[in-house]
Amino acid sequence: MNTTENTDVPDYWVDALGAITVTEAGLAVDRTYREAERAFDTLQHCWAGACLAGLFVRHPWLQSLRATLSASAEYDDQGGTYRSISNAVTQVVPLAGATLPEAVIDEGAFDELGAIAVIEADLDECDLDLYSSIHTAPDDYADLVLDLSRTAIEPLMNGAAISGAEAYRAWFPEQPASPAVA
Repeated sequence: MNTTENTDVPDYWVDALGAITVTEAGLAVDRTYREAERAFDTLQHCWAGACLAGLFVRHPWLQSLRATLSASAEYDDQGGTYRSISNAVTQVVPLAGATLPEAVIDEGAFDELGAIAVIEADLDECDLDLYSSIHTAPDDYADLVLDLSRTAIEPLMNGAAISGAEAYRAWFPEQPASPAVA
């Protein structure tokens, strides 16, 4: 049995008095893990920015909207629960002078209910991932209300690829979306 402490290996040691300590290598693993967590959360925010910017790319007629992502606990067939996300879109405003698709026109005028249906269907594809990428706590069930305007990301919409990090920062400047901002 080895009784010599090797600090080059990630490990915890308990001394003769019962005190537990971590080796330097263990501390380094913990630091690396925390850095990876922060980097992953940042990457999630970048994905959210790209996903939301995609709404405005796919719907060039869209000026602004409010999307509410709501979480609820649902029961599965084994008696457990899981977090389910639904979206509700309101306050859809068309871009002035934009050509509107038929799905958002009723009797020759903008149809907000039709526009809501189009945007909600689009968000149905990603609402769980979108909610989870912004609310990173697995037990978070608070509503997520997103007021989004094309105006915030207009400088990014020049026909080139849009950075998810830059889009996220444009809509949520108080939350860093890249290590350069953190």
